[in-house]
Amino acid sequence: MARLFEDLLRRAAGGSAIRREHIVSLAPVIESSVDPDGRATPELADALLRLERAVSRRFTAGARATFQQIVARTGARMRGPIHLPEDRIPYWQLGNHPLAGFQSAPRLPARADVVILGAGLTGASAALHLAGAAGKGLRVVVLEHGDPATQASGRNGGNFELMPENFLGEYQGLPIERRKWLARRYPWLSDDRLAGLAARQAKLILEFGSLNAARFLEIVEREEIDCDLSKGGWLRIASTPEEERGIRAEVEFAARVGVHLELWPPSRIRKELGIPARHLGRKASANGNYHPFKFVCGVFERVTRRGIQLFTRTPATAVRRTRGGPIQIDTPGGRLTAHRVIFATNAFTSGLLPELRAIRYYQSQILNLEHVRDSIHGMTVTENKGDLYYNFPGARRYTDASGVRRGMLLVGGGLDRPGGNPFELRRSAAVLDLVLSQTDERFRETHGQPPSRVWTGPMAFTPDRVPAIGFLGHEGFPADSLIIVAGFNGYGGTYCIEAGRLAARMAMTGITPGEVPEDVFSPNRFLTRRPLFG
Repeated sequence: MARLFEDLLRRAAGGSAIRREHIVSLAPVIESSVDPDGRATPELADALLRLERAVSRRFTAGARATFQQIVARTGARMRGPIHLPEDRIPYWQLGNHPLAGFQSAPRLPARADVVILGAGLTGASAALHLAGAAGKGLRVVVLEHGDPATQASGRNGGNFELMPENFLGEYQGLPIERRKWLARRYPWLSDDRLAGLAARQAKLILEFGSLNAARFLEIVEREEIDCDLSKGGWLRIASTPEEERGIRAEVEFAARVGVHLELWPPSRIRKELGIPARHLGRKASANGNYHPFKFVCGVFERVTRRGIQLFTRTPATAVRRTRGGPIQIDTPGGRLTAHRVIFATNAFTSGLLPELRAIRYYQSQILNLEHVRDSIHGMTVTENKGDLYYNFPGARRYTDASGVRRGMLLVGGGLDRPGGNPFELRRSAAVLDLVLSQTDERFRETHGQPPSRVWTGPMAFTPDRVPAIGFLGHEGFPADSLIIVAGFNGYGGTYCIEAGRLAARMAMTGITPGEVPEDVFSPNRFLTRRPLFG
Protein backbone atom coordinates (compact mmCIF):
# COMPACT_ATOMS: atom_id res chain seq x y z
CA MET A 1 0.00 0.00 0.00
CA ALA A 2 2.83 2.39 0.86
CA ARG A 3 4.31 2.02 -2.63
CA LEU A 4 0.99 2.76 -4.35
CA PHE A 5 0.41 5.80 -2.13
CA GLU A 6 3.90 7.07 -2.96
CA ASP A 7 3.19 6.70 -6.69
CA LEU A 8 0.08 8.88 -6.30
CA LEU A 9 2.00 11.43 -4.28
CA ARG A 10 4.64 11.69 -7.02
CA ARG A 11 1.97 12.13 -9.71
CA ALA A 12 0.33 14.91 -7.74
CA ALA A 13 3.65 16.61 -6.97
CA GLY A 14 4.50 16.54 -10.69
CA GLY A 15 1.23 18.25 -11.58
CA SER A 16 -0.34 15.17 -13.24
CA ALA A 17 -4.01 14.41 -12.86
CA ILE A 18 -5.01 11.44 -10.74
CA ARG A 19 -7.62 9.48 -12.65
CA ARG A 20 -10.17 6.89 -11.73
CA GLU A 21 -7.95 3.97 -12.79
CA HIS A 22 -5.22 5.11 -10.39
CA ILE A 23 -7.66 4.96 -7.47
CA VAL A 24 -9.12 1.66 -8.67
CA SER A 25 -5.63 0.15 -8.44
CA LEU A 26 -5.71 0.87 -4.69
CA ALA A 27 -8.87 -1.17 -4.07
CA PRO A 28 -7.28 -4.66 -3.78
CA VAL A 29 -4.62 -3.38 -1.39
CA ILE A 30 -7.16 -1.54 0.74
CA GLU A 31 -9.44 -4.58 0.89
CA SER A 32 -6.53 -6.60 2.28
CA SER A 33 -5.95 -3.94 4.97
CA VAL A 34 -9.43 -3.84 6.54
CA ASP A 35 -10.44 -5.78 9.64
CA PRO A 36 -12.36 -9.10 9.39
CA ASP A 37 -15.68 -7.20 9.18
CA GLY A 38 -14.51 -5.00 6.29
CA ARG A 39 -14.00 -1.89 8.41
CA ALA A 40 -10.94 0.31 8.03
CA THR A 41 -8.35 -0.26 10.73
CA PRO A 42 -7.15 2.89 12.52
CA GLU A 43 -3.95 2.75 10.46
CA LEU A 44 -5.83 2.50 7.16
CA ALA A 45 -8.28 5.26 8.13
CA ASP A 46 -5.37 7.56 8.96
CA ALA A 47 -3.56 6.70 5.72
CA LEU A 48 -6.67 7.51 3.67
CA LEU A 49 -6.99 10.89 5.38
CA ARG A 50 -3.35 11.69 4.67
CA LEU A 51 -3.71 10.64 1.04
CA GLU A 52 -6.81 12.78 0.57
CA ARG A 53 -5.12 15.82 2.07
CA ALA A 54 -2.05 15.39 -0.12
CA VAL A 55 -3.51 14.60 -3.55
CA SER A 56 -7.25 15.38 -3.69
CA ARG A 57 -6.62 18.64 -5.57
CA ARG A 58 -5.35 16.56 -8.50
CA PHE A 59 -8.37 14.21 -8.56
CA THR A 60 -10.48 14.05 -11.69
CA ALA A 61 -14.22 13.78 -11.05
CA GLY A 62 -14.07 10.02 -11.59
CA ALA A 63 -11.11 9.61 -9.23
CA ARG A 64 -12.87 11.68 -6.56
CA ALA A 65 -16.04 9.54 -6.81
CA THR A 66 -14.06 6.29 -6.64
CA PHE A 67 -11.96 7.45 -3.69
CA GLN A 68 -15.09 8.53 -1.81
CA GLN A 69 -16.67 5.13 -2.49
CA ILE A 70 -13.63 3.31 -1.07
CA VAL A 71 -13.71 5.47 2.05
CA ALA A 72 -17.47 4.94 2.41
CA ARG A 73 -17.29 1.17 2.00
CA THR A 74 -14.70 0.84 4.77
CA GLY A 75 -16.45 3.20 7.20
CA ALA A 76 -13.55 5.68 7.15
CA ARG A 77 -13.76 9.48 7.04
CA MET A 78 -12.91 12.37 4.75
CA ARG A 79 -11.88 15.97 5.42
CA GLY A 80 -13.14 17.42 2.15
CA PRO A 81 -16.69 17.89 0.86
CA ILE A 82 -18.92 14.84 0.55
CA HIS A 83 -20.74 14.47 -2.76
CA LEU A 84 -23.61 12.29 -3.89
CA PRO A 85 -22.06 8.83 -4.40
CA GLU A 86 -22.24 7.08 -7.74
CA ASP A 87 -24.11 4.15 -6.19
CA ARG A 88 -27.83 4.89 -6.35
CA ILE A 89 -29.10 1.30 -6.09
CA PRO A 90 -31.29 0.80 -2.98
CA TYR A 91 -29.73 -1.44 -0.37
CA TRP A 92 -32.81 -3.67 -0.55
CA GLN A 93 -32.22 -4.35 -4.23
CA LEU A 94 -28.54 -5.30 -4.09
CA GLY A 95 -27.80 -8.65 -5.72
CA ASN A 96 -29.85 -10.70 -8.15
CA HIS A 97 -33.62 -10.32 -8.32
CA PRO A 98 -35.22 -13.76 -7.81
CA LEU A 99 -38.27 -12.80 -9.89
CA ALA A 100 -36.67 -10.64 -12.57
CA GLY A 101 -38.66 -10.97 -15.79
CA PHE A 102 -40.93 -13.60 -14.23
CA GLN A 103 -43.87 -14.70 -16.41
CA SER A 104 -46.30 -17.36 -15.21
CA ALA A 105 -47.11 -18.33 -18.80
CA PRO A 106 -45.80 -17.61 -22.31
CA ARG A 107 -48.83 -15.42 -22.99
CA LEU A 108 -51.29 -13.40 -20.96
CA PRO A 109 -54.58 -15.19 -20.34
CA ALA A 110 -57.54 -13.72 -22.20
CA ARG A 111 -59.71 -13.57 -19.08
CA ALA A 112 -59.38 -13.30 -15.33
CA ASP A 113 -61.74 -12.84 -12.42
CA VAL A 114 -59.44 -10.41 -10.59
CA VAL A 115 -56.46 -8.45 -11.92
CA ILE A 116 -54.04 -6.83 -9.48
CA LEU A 117 -52.03 -3.92 -10.87
CA GLY A 118 -48.75 -3.59 -8.99
CA ALA A 119 -46.45 -6.14 -7.36
CA GLY A 120 -45.27 -4.21 -4.32
CA LEU A 121 -46.27 -4.60 -0.68
CA THR A 122 -49.98 -3.99 -1.29
CA GLY A 123 -50.19 -6.14 -4.40
CA ALA A 124 -48.31 -8.95 -2.65
CA SER A 125 -50.71 -8.86 0.29
CA ALA A 126 -53.76 -8.84 -1.99
CA ALA A 127 -52.36 -11.79 -3.94
CA LEU A 128 -51.60 -13.72 -0.77
CA HIS A 129 -55.11 -13.22 0.56
CA LEU A 130 -56.61 -14.33 -2.76
CA ALA A 131 -54.34 -17.36 -3.08
CA GLY A 132 -56.73 -19.69 -1.26
CA ALA A 133 -59.52 -18.85 -3.68
CA ALA A 134 -57.11 -19.09 -6.62
CA GLY A 135 -56.34 -22.64 -5.57
CA LYS A 136 -60.05 -23.40 -5.90
CA GLY A 137 -60.44 -21.90 -9.36
CA LEU A 138 -60.59 -18.11 -8.98
CA ARG A 139 -58.54 -16.65 -11.83
CA VAL A 140 -56.16 -14.05 -10.37
CA VAL A 141 -53.55 -12.24 -12.47
CA VAL A 142 -50.93 -9.77 -11.20
CA LEU A 143 -49.45 -7.28 -13.67
CA GLU A 144 -46.26 -5.42 -12.74
CA HIS A 145 -44.74 -2.59 -14.76
CA GLY A 146 -41.17 -3.64 -13.90
CA ASP A 147 -40.07 -6.35 -11.46
CA PRO A 148 -41.64 -6.92 -8.01
CA ALA A 149 -40.72 -4.47 -5.24
CA THR A 150 -38.55 -2.25 -7.41
CA GLN A 151 -40.51 0.97 -6.90
CA ALA A 152 -41.71 2.32 -3.53
CA SER A 153 -41.75 -1.10 -1.86
CA GLY A 154 -38.08 -1.64 -2.64
CA ARG A 155 -36.98 1.96 -2.15
CA ASN A 156 -38.33 2.79 1.30
CA GLY A 157 -36.90 2.83 4.82
CA GLY A 158 -37.89 -0.74 5.69
CA ASN A 159 -39.99 0.26 8.70
CA PHE A 160 -43.25 -1.16 9.98
CA GLU A 161 -44.87 1.36 12.29
CA LEU A 162 -48.08 1.48 14.23
CA MET A 163 -49.44 4.80 13.02
CA PRO A 164 -48.80 7.50 10.45
CA GLU A 165 -47.62 10.94 11.52
CA ASN A 166 -48.53 13.01 8.50
CA PHE A 167 -49.65 16.36 9.77
CA LEU A 168 -50.59 19.93 9.02
CA GLY A 169 -48.13 22.32 10.66
CA GLU A 170 -46.86 21.41 14.15
CA TYR A 171 -47.51 17.76 14.99
CA GLN A 172 -50.02 17.64 17.84
CA GLY A 173 -50.92 13.96 17.99
CA LEU A 174 -53.21 11.90 15.81
CA PRO A 175 -56.65 13.05 17.14
CA ILE A 176 -55.79 16.75 16.82
CA GLU A 177 -54.24 16.24 13.38
CA ARG A 178 -57.46 14.64 12.16
CA ARG A 179 -59.46 17.54 13.61
CA LYS A 180 -57.20 20.12 11.93
CA TRP A 181 -57.75 18.50 8.56
CA LEU A 182 -61.52 18.16 8.99
CA ALA A 183 -61.81 21.81 10.05
CA ARG A 184 -59.91 22.89 6.97
CA ARG A 185 -61.97 20.71 4.65
CA TYR A 186 -65.40 21.31 6.22
CA PRO A 187 -65.23 24.72 7.93
CA TRP A 188 -68.99 24.85 8.48
CA LEU A 189 -69.01 21.95 10.96
CA SER A 190 -69.49 22.69 14.65
CA ASP A 191 -66.69 22.13 17.16
CA ASP A 192 -68.53 19.21 18.73
CA ARG A 193 -69.08 17.59 15.35
CA LEU A 194 -65.42 18.06 14.41
CA ALA A 195 -64.27 16.56 17.71
CA GLY A 196 -66.46 13.51 17.27
CA LEU A 197 -65.39 12.88 13.69
CA ALA A 198 -61.70 13.40 14.53
CA ALA A 199 -61.81 10.95 17.44
CA ARG A 200 -63.52 8.36 15.24
CA GLN A 201 -60.96 8.76 12.46
CA ALA A 202 -58.02 8.58 14.88
CA LYS A 203 -59.45 5.41 16.43
CA LEU A 204 -59.91 3.80 13.01
CA ILE A 205 -56.34 4.65 11.97
CA LEU A 206 -54.88 3.32 15.23
CA GLU A 207 -56.86 0.11 14.94
CA PHE A 208 -55.82 -0.22 11.30
CA GLY A 209 -52.13 0.19 12.18
CA SER A 210 -52.40 -2.37 14.98
CA LEU A 211 -54.06 -4.89 12.69
CA ASN A 212 -51.51 -4.21 9.97
CA ALA A 213 -48.54 -4.86 12.27
CA ALA A 214 -50.13 -8.02 13.66
CA ARG A 215 -51.03 -9.26 10.18
CA PHE A 216 -47.53 -8.61 8.89
CA LEU A 217 -45.87 -10.48 11.76
CA GLU A 218 -48.32 -13.36 11.40
CA ILE A 219 -47.55 -13.69 7.66
CA VAL A 220 -43.79 -13.66 8.24
CA GLU A 221 -44.13 -16.45 10.82
CA ARG A 222 -46.75 -18.56 9.04
CA GLU A 223 -45.13 -18.36 5.62
CA GLU A 224 -41.59 -18.60 7.07
CA ILE A 225 -40.39 -15.60 5.08
CA ASP A 226 -36.78 -14.61 5.73
CA CYS A 227 -36.95 -10.82 5.67
CA ASP A 228 -34.40 -9.79 8.32
CA LEU A 229 -37.18 -8.97 10.77
CA SER A 230 -36.15 -6.83 13.75
CA LYS A 231 -38.85 -6.25 16.38
CA GLY A 232 -36.85 -3.75 18.38
CA GLY A 233 -39.69 -1.26 18.52
CA TRP A 234 -40.35 2.18 17.07
CA LEU A 235 -39.45 5.34 18.97
CA ARG A 236 -40.85 8.71 17.91
CA ILE A 237 -39.02 11.63 19.56
CA ALA A 238 -40.71 15.02 19.90
CA SER A 239 -38.90 18.10 18.59
CA THR A 240 -40.78 20.88 20.40
CA PRO A 241 -42.75 21.33 23.65
CA GLU A 242 -45.97 21.54 21.66
CA GLU A 243 -45.20 18.31 19.84
CA GLU A 244 -44.37 16.71 23.18
CA ARG A 245 -47.81 17.67 24.52
CA GLY A 246 -49.37 16.19 21.38
CA ILE A 247 -47.53 12.90 21.84
CA ARG A 248 -48.63 12.71 25.50
CA ALA A 249 -52.23 13.21 24.45
CA GLU A 250 -51.80 10.64 21.69
CA VAL A 251 -50.55 8.01 24.15
CA GLU A 252 -53.52 8.68 26.44
CA PHE A 253 -55.93 8.41 23.52
CA ALA A 254 -54.33 5.17 22.34
CA ALA A 255 -54.74 3.65 25.80
CA ARG A 256 -58.45 4.46 25.72
CA VAL A 257 -58.88 2.51 22.48
CA GLY A 258 -56.79 -0.45 23.66
CA VAL A 259 -53.41 0.32 22.05
CA HIS A 260 -50.41 0.38 24.38
CA LEU A 261 -47.69 2.98 23.80
CA GLU A 262 -44.83 3.79 26.16
CA LEU A 263 -43.53 7.25 27.02
CA TRP A 264 -39.74 7.63 27.24
CA PRO A 265 -38.38 10.74 29.00
CA PRO A 266 -35.46 12.47 27.28
CA SER A 267 -33.08 11.33 30.06
CA ARG A 268 -33.82 7.70 29.23
CA ILE A 269 -33.37 8.30 25.50
CA ARG A 270 -29.99 9.95 26.11
CA LYS A 271 -28.83 7.24 28.55
CA GLU A 272 -29.98 4.11 26.68
CA LEU A 273 -29.66 5.22 23.05
CA GLY A 274 -27.11 8.02 23.13
CA ILE A 275 -29.45 10.31 21.18
CA PRO A 276 -29.27 13.95 22.38
CA ALA A 277 -33.02 14.21 22.94
CA ARG A 278 -34.45 17.35 24.53
CA HIS A 279 -38.03 16.11 24.59
CA LEU A 280 -39.78 12.86 25.35
CA GLY A 281 -40.53 10.09 22.92
CA ARG A 282 -43.29 7.57 22.30
CA LYS A 283 -42.35 3.91 21.81
CA ALA A 284 -44.47 1.26 20.08
CA SER A 285 -42.92 -2.03 21.18
CA ALA A 286 -44.41 -4.35 18.56
CA ASN A 287 -42.92 -2.36 15.68
CA GLY A 288 -39.50 -2.29 14.03
CA ASN A 289 -37.87 -2.80 10.64
CA TYR A 290 -37.48 -5.47 7.99
CA HIS A 291 -36.28 -6.11 4.43
CA PRO A 292 -39.32 -5.14 2.29
CA PHE A 293 -37.84 -6.49 -0.95
CA LYS A 294 -37.26 -9.94 0.58
CA PHE A 295 -40.77 -9.90 2.03
CA VAL A 296 -42.48 -9.06 -1.27
CA CYS A 297 -40.42 -11.56 -3.25
CA GLY A 298 -41.02 -14.20 -0.60
CA VAL A 299 -44.77 -13.70 -0.86
CA PHE A 300 -44.80 -13.89 -4.66
CA GLU A 301 -42.58 -16.96 -4.71
CA ARG A 302 -45.22 -18.66 -2.59
CA VAL A 303 -48.44 -17.44 -4.22
CA THR A 304 -47.26 -18.26 -7.74
CA ARG A 305 -47.14 -21.88 -6.58
CA ARG A 306 -50.75 -21.61 -5.35
CA GLY A 307 -52.49 -20.53 -8.52
CA ILE A 308 -51.76 -16.78 -8.72
CA GLN A 309 -50.37 -15.77 -12.11
CA LEU A 310 -47.65 -13.09 -12.14
CA PHE A 311 -46.53 -11.20 -15.23
CA THR A 312 -43.62 -8.83 -14.65
CA ARG A 313 -42.46 -6.16 -17.10
CA THR A 314 -46.06 -6.03 -18.30
CA PRO A 315 -47.42 -2.53 -17.65
CA ALA A 316 -51.11 -1.79 -17.89
CA THR A 317 -51.42 1.01 -20.42
CA ALA A 318 -55.19 1.49 -20.22
CA VAL A 319 -58.17 0.22 -18.24
CA ARG A 320 -61.50 0.49 -20.03
CA ARG A 321 -65.02 -0.86 -19.95
CA THR A 322 -66.03 -3.26 -22.72
CA ARG A 323 -69.46 -3.28 -24.33
CA GLY A 324 -70.25 -6.69 -22.89
CA GLY A 325 -69.55 -5.71 -19.30
CA PRO A 326 -66.08 -6.96 -18.21
CA ILE A 327 -63.16 -4.58 -17.74
CA GLN A 328 -60.47 -4.56 -20.39
CA ILE A 329 -56.82 -4.09 -19.42
CA ASP A 330 -54.44 -3.21 -22.25
CA THR A 331 -50.74 -4.08 -22.05
CA PRO A 332 -47.91 -4.11 -24.61
CA GLY A 333 -48.12 -7.90 -24.51
CA GLY A 334 -51.83 -8.11 -25.20
CA ARG A 335 -55.10 -7.46 -23.46
CA LEU A 336 -57.21 -9.34 -20.97
CA THR A 337 -60.59 -8.83 -19.37
CA ALA A 338 -61.55 -9.09 -15.71
CA HIS A 339 -64.56 -8.62 -13.45
CA ARG A 340 -62.62 -6.60 -10.87
CA VAL A 341 -59.32 -4.71 -10.87
CA ILE A 342 -57.27 -3.87 -7.78
CA PHE A 343 -55.13 -0.75 -8.26
CA ALA A 344 -52.15 -1.35 -5.96
CA THR A 345 -50.35 1.40 -7.83
CA ASN A 346 -49.72 4.09 -5.18
CA ALA A 347 -47.79 7.02 -6.79
CA PHE A 348 -48.61 5.72 -10.28
CA THR A 349 -52.40 5.61 -9.82
CA SER A 350 -53.30 8.84 -11.62
CA GLY A 351 -51.44 7.65 -14.72
CA LEU A 352 -54.29 5.19 -15.29
CA LEU A 353 -57.04 7.09 -13.47
CA PRO A 354 -56.52 10.83 -14.04
CA GLU A 355 -59.48 11.72 -11.82
CA LEU A 356 -57.35 10.57 -8.85
CA ARG A 357 -54.70 13.23 -9.44
CA ALA A 358 -55.30 14.27 -5.81
CA ILE A 359 -53.04 11.30 -4.97
CA ARG A 360 -49.80 13.15 -5.60
CA TYR A 361 -46.29 11.86 -6.21
CA TYR A 362 -43.58 12.84 -3.75
CA GLN A 363 -39.95 11.77 -3.66
CA SER A 364 -38.00 10.52 -0.65
CA GLN A 365 -34.23 10.12 -0.25
CA ILE A 366 -32.31 7.54 1.80
CA LEU A 367 -28.62 6.90 2.46
CA ASN A 368 -26.44 4.22 4.04
CA LEU A 369 -23.40 4.67 6.29
CA GLU A 370 -21.24 1.59 6.86
CA HIS A 371 -19.77 0.13 10.08
CA VAL A 372 -21.51 2.58 12.42
CA ARG A 373 -21.75 1.89 16.15
CA ASP A 374 -25.32 0.62 16.77
CA SER A 375 -26.58 2.42 19.84
CA ILE A 376 -30.31 2.03 19.17
CA HIS A 377 -30.59 -1.75 19.72
CA GLY A 378 -32.54 -2.70 16.63
CA MET A 379 -35.12 0.10 16.98
CA THR A 380 -36.52 2.33 14.32
CA VAL A 381 -36.32 5.99 15.39
CA THR A 382 -38.07 9.01 13.87
CA GLU A 383 -37.51 12.66 14.71
CA ASN A 384 -37.99 16.16 13.30
CA LYS A 385 -41.74 15.70 12.89
CA GLY A 386 -41.14 12.49 10.96
CA ASP A 387 -38.68 14.06 8.49
CA LEU A 388 -35.71 12.12 9.90
CA TYR A 389 -35.75 8.36 10.46
CA TYR A 390 -33.05 5.79 10.98
CA ASN A 391 -32.47 2.12 11.71
CA PHE A 392 -29.87 -0.64 11.35
CA PRO A 393 -31.10 -3.35 8.92
CA GLY A 394 -30.82 -6.73 10.61
CA ALA A 395 -28.65 -8.52 8.04
CA ARG A 396 -25.89 -5.91 8.33
CA ARG A 397 -25.58 -5.81 12.14
CA TYR A 398 -22.55 -7.43 13.77
CA THR A 399 -20.33 -7.33 16.86
CA ASP A 400 -16.72 -6.39 16.18
CA ALA A 401 -13.60 -7.88 17.78
CA SER A 402 -13.82 -5.37 20.63
CA GLY A 403 -17.41 -6.37 21.45
CA VAL A 404 -18.94 -3.22 19.95
CA ARG A 405 -22.26 -3.59 18.12
CA ARG A 406 -21.99 -2.14 14.63
CA GLY A 407 -23.89 -2.20 11.38
CA MET A 408 -24.99 -0.34 8.31
CA LEU A 409 -26.99 2.72 9.34
CA LEU A 410 -29.96 3.56 7.14
CA VAL A 411 -31.07 7.20 7.31
CA GLY A 412 -33.92 8.83 5.45
CA GLY A 413 -35.11 12.37 5.62
CA GLY A 414 -35.08 15.89 4.41
CA LEU A 415 -38.36 17.37 3.29
CA ASP A 416 -40.11 15.08 0.81
CA ARG A 417 -40.17 16.74 -2.59
CA PRO A 418 -43.20 16.85 -4.90
CA GLY A 419 -42.69 15.70 -8.46
CA GLY A 420 -44.51 15.24 -11.72
CA ASN A 421 -43.48 11.84 -13.07
CA PRO A 422 -42.84 9.05 -10.51
CA PHE A 423 -40.59 7.29 -13.03
CA GLU A 424 -38.21 10.26 -12.90
CA LEU A 425 -36.27 10.01 -9.64
CA ARG A 426 -33.68 12.68 -8.91
CA ARG A 427 -31.31 12.78 -5.97
CA SER A 428 -30.66 16.04 -4.14
CA ALA A 429 -27.25 17.19 -2.89
CA ALA A 430 -28.98 19.68 -0.57
CA VAL A 431 -31.00 16.90 1.06
CA LEU A 432 -27.82 14.83 1.41
CA ASP A 433 -26.05 17.68 3.24
CA LEU A 434 -29.05 18.23 5.53
CA VAL A 435 -29.40 14.56 6.46
CA LEU A 436 -25.67 14.08 7.04
CA SER A 437 -25.58 17.07 9.38
CA GLN A 438 -28.54 15.69 11.33
CA THR A 439 -26.94 12.25 11.47
CA ASP A 440 -23.67 13.69 12.80
CA GLU A 441 -25.57 15.12 15.79
CA ARG A 442 -26.93 11.67 16.72
CA PHE A 443 -24.04 9.42 15.71
CA ARG A 444 -21.03 11.67 16.31
CA GLU A 445 -18.49 9.18 15.00
CA THR A 446 -20.02 9.52 11.53
CA HIS A 447 -18.83 13.13 11.09
CA GLY A 448 -16.93 13.22 7.82
CA GLN A 449 -18.06 9.73 6.83
CA PRO A 450 -19.46 9.55 3.28
CA PRO A 451 -22.48 7.39 2.43
CA SER A 452 -21.96 4.18 0.50
CA ARG A 453 -25.14 4.77 -1.49
CA VAL A 454 -27.96 7.30 -1.81
CA TRP A 455 -31.25 6.46 -3.48
CA THR A 456 -34.66 7.94 -3.99
CA GLY A 457 -38.13 6.46 -4.07
CA PRO A 458 -41.65 7.45 -5.15
CA MET A 459 -44.30 8.03 -2.51
CA ALA A 460 -47.95 9.02 -2.85
CA PHE A 461 -49.62 11.61 -0.65
CA THR A 462 -53.33 12.27 -0.31
CA PRO A 463 -54.70 15.70 0.64
CA ASP A 464 -55.94 14.49 4.04
CA ARG A 465 -52.98 12.14 4.67
CA VAL A 466 -55.24 9.07 4.87
CA PRO A 467 -54.87 6.43 2.13
CA ALA A 468 -57.53 5.67 -0.45
CA ILE A 469 -58.97 2.19 0.17
CA GLY A 470 -62.27 1.37 -1.48
CA PHE A 471 -64.33 1.18 -4.66
CA LEU A 472 -64.00 4.04 -7.13
CA GLY A 473 -67.16 5.49 -8.60
CA HIS A 474 -66.06 5.74 -12.23
CA GLU A 475 -68.51 6.66 -14.98
CA GLY A 476 -69.29 3.70 -17.19
CA PHE A 477 -67.91 1.08 -14.79
CA PRO A 478 -69.89 -1.07 -12.34
CA ALA A 479 -69.77 0.43 -8.86
CA ASP A 480 -67.92 -2.56 -7.43
CA SER A 481 -65.40 -3.16 -10.20
CA LEU A 482 -62.47 -0.77 -9.54
CA ILE A 483 -60.74 -1.20 -6.16
CA ILE A 484 -58.25 1.49 -5.13
CA VAL A 485 -55.54 0.87 -2.53
CA ALA A 486 -53.12 3.77 -2.84
CA GLY A 487 -51.79 6.96 -1.29
CA PHE A 488 -49.95 5.66 1.76
CA ASN A 489 -48.25 8.97 2.52
CA GLY A 490 -44.83 7.46 3.19
CA TYR A 491 -46.26 4.95 5.67
CA GLY A 492 -46.57 1.84 3.56
CA GLY A 493 -45.39 -0.25 6.51
CA THR A 494 -48.34 1.08 8.51
CA TYR A 495 -51.06 0.32 5.97
CA CYS A 496 -50.11 -1.92 3.04
CA ILE A 497 -50.54 -5.45 4.41
CA GLU A 498 -53.97 -4.87 5.90
CA ALA A 499 -54.98 -2.73 2.91
CA GLY A 500 -54.09 -5.58 0.56
CA ARG A 501 -56.10 -8.03 2.65
CA LEU A 502 -59.16 -5.77 2.57
CA ALA A 503 -58.76 -5.25 -1.19
CA ALA A 504 -58.81 -9.02 -1.61
CA ARG A 505 -62.00 -9.21 0.43
CA MET A 506 -63.60 -6.49 -1.70
CA ALA A 507 -62.61 -8.40 -4.84
CA MET A 508 -64.28 -11.52 -3.46
CA THR A 509 -67.47 -9.96 -2.10
CA GLY A 510 -68.04 -6.64 -3.89
CA ILE A 511 -68.68 -5.06 -0.47
CA THR A 512 -66.73 -2.35 1.36
CA PRO A 513 -65.47 -3.80 4.67
CA GLY A 514 -66.44 -2.09 7.90
CA GLU A 515 -62.76 -1.50 8.74
CA VAL A 516 -62.55 1.12 5.98
CA PRO A 517 -65.76 3.18 6.10
CA GLU A 518 -66.28 5.20 2.95
CA ASP A 519 -66.33 8.64 4.57
CA VAL A 520 -62.79 8.10 5.88
CA PHE A 521 -61.06 5.88 3.29
CA SER A 522 -63.02 5.91 0.02
CA PRO A 523 -61.20 7.36 -3.01
CA ASN A 524 -64.49 9.04 -3.90
CA ARG A 525 -63.89 11.61 -1.16
CA PHE A 526 -61.36 13.25 -3.50
CA LEU A 527 -63.96 13.67 -6.25
CA THR A 528 -66.41 15.89 -4.38
CA ARG A 529 -66.50 18.70 -1.83
CA ARG A 530 -69.57 17.09 -0.33
CA PRO A 531 -68.75 15.09 2.82
CA LEU A 532 -69.45 11.36 2.60
CA PHE A 533 -70.50 11.15 6.24
CA GLY A 534 -74.07 11.78 7.27
